[in-house]
Amino acid sequence: MRRRDLLALLGGRLARSGLLFALLVATITGGRAADAPKRIGALASSTCSVGADNPAGAAWIGRLAELGWVEGRTLIRDCVLAYGRFEQAPALAAELVARRPDVLFGAATPTVRALMQATMTIPIILIAGDPIESGLVKNLTRPEGNVTGISSITFDLLAKRIELLKQLVPRLSRLAFVARKGVDLVDLERQSSELNHAADVLGFSWQVFSLAGAEDVNKVFANLAAEGFDAAYIAPGPVNYQIREQIGDAARQYRVPTVADQDVSARAGALLSYGVDVNAVFVRAAEYVDKILRGAKPADLPVEQPTKFRLIINVKTAKALGLDVPLHLQQLADEVIE
Repeated sequence: MRRRDLLALLGGRLARSGLLFALLVATITGGRAADAPKRIGALASSTCSVGADNPAGAAWIGRLAELGWVEGRTLIRDCVLAYGRFEQAPALAAELVARRPDVLFGAATPTVRALMQATMTIPIILIAGDPIESGLVKNLTRPEGNVTGISSITFDLLAKRIELLKQLVPRLSRLAFVARKGVDLVDLERQSSELNHAADVLGFSWQVFSLAGAEDVNKVFANLAAEGFDAAYIAPGPVNYQIREQIGDAARQYRVPTVADQDVSARAGALLSYGVDVNAVFVRAAEYVDKILRGAKPADLPVEQPTKFRLIINVKTAKALGLDVPLHLQQLADEVIE
């Protein structure tokens, strides 16, 4: 039978049911064009940007693209910002869930908890300081339920950060703990426990100071200077991340040495930072998203813990504060900012 006659026969039999069109599309495209883009819902704690102003977000979306999930083509990214309105996180999470995403993503304890309250079925990829202590998963090896992802173990590194800080500020006896106003109570309790342990070992006292936003920074650091605090520990979290430039400026202005968890804080003026490679963590989170979109179940994906950490020392800040940076610390650092 000639090809033209075969097509005519097929057309007569299939045209009414609409199957001919689907068959032709599948033949031409290999079935790919007929696939709808996957949808990811992100409840962002600090920013929805995935550009140069948010290196971790850029690393995340870049890795997704490398894995074949290109925004606007094979991936739809819904992002709702919880920054500045964490009390509304449950409603914002419900809004995301109503859009029926294939996977959800949260990178802070409050946002992940809100997503968990909104759905028990849609897979959730998390980045969190201590998923077990915060009640986000029951077991790292087999997380169960619909949640898995990456633990940044940032609270476990608290004592190490202060130990490094004391090598730069030997006189350290009074430490300010600067946290977001309304910080997650479970996270605060865990950090308080770590602080008490470090205080016993290293010999300092500490006190909590709260920041609601950029408008509080100068007032808080003026108080720290006036009350004779030797240094400040900048607690990890979306607010402190977002206002890191203002914190760095105020710390220099009022001559208060600061330590933080992320390298972006050191680049913004903190004396030093010590923690995980945040970009690498977000890259790994993107790979978890990829696994879920390709059919993996959250319960079968262990919650990962990072094994590589970065020490960044800002020598420029140290000089401005009249502090010497020991040579051995400079040699130990992954990056020294001159």
